[in-house]
Amino acid sequence: MMTLFNDLRPLIAPHYVTNIILATLYFILKSTPHVCHWVFNSCTLEMREWEWLTFLACVIVLKNRKQANLVEYVSTACLFTKALSLVCFLNYSPAYAVLYALICIAHVMFLPKPVYQGPESIIYFRGPNLCDEIARDKRITWLIAFYVAWSPKCIDLAPVFSEISNEYNLDNLKFGKIDVSRYPNIAEKYQINTGALSRQLPTIVLFQEGKETERRPIPTKRVTLKFDFTKANIIKEFKLNELYGQCKKNLPAKKKPVDKTETKKEK
Repeated sequence: MMTLFNDLRPLIAPHYVTNIILATLYFILKSTPHVCHWVFNSCTLEMREWEWLTFLACVIVLKNRKQANLVEYVSTACLFTKALSLVCFLNYSPAYAVLYALICIAHVMFLPKPVYQGPESIIYFRGPNLCDEIARDKRITWLIAFYVAWSPKCIDLAPVFSEISNEYNLDNLKFGKIDVSRYPNIAEKYQINTGALSRQLPTIVLFQEGKETERRPIPTKRVTLKFDFTKANIIKEFKLNELYGQCKKNLPAKKKPVDKTETKKEK
């Protein structure tokens, strides 16, 4: 029950509430007495609109079958539903379609997706500073997120990576991020494709003793294997619980955390 509440709580934000209303606006107007006659001169959906709705439901189910959480599921569903609503408005009147599109644009501009504002322990790097810092002290283990500001997947990763950094940060286990769209030489050095259709954004790389030991997603000669950047997946694939315990043992006695590990639950 608590897990469900935690999943639903972000949807109370104005962005998501208005997003859901906008996505279903056409169908709300079509089914509201008096309003539907005034706006459309009809209060029933046409047969082809029912067909479009059925097709939309299939697309949403297929597209969302691997979504990381409820918020992402709702966001994706709203995106496709707004596309269908635009088509429906256009089918009735181009003027309605233009007005609806302008409202959707205004929604994105004035009620953007909420940004994570919780605690984090992340170092933001600039250019060659990343390589210098990794090589400076090889006793430090680094988990680095390579991202670009315009990528929706990178935006979705931000709160997850921040939470993990806050939970697992130690003096010898640190977390960092770098915007590879601003430093293409870094993207080239670590073989990360920053193109608009790239499947390597974001990329998380683990560095131990100054060398890369693990990365997700995994690139191959032909394609980059898809990876879902959920909190559980990141902890599992990078073995963060074991890594945290190992790094904690290697800390000097005076720097060992008193109760951080004792309260950590097995994941």
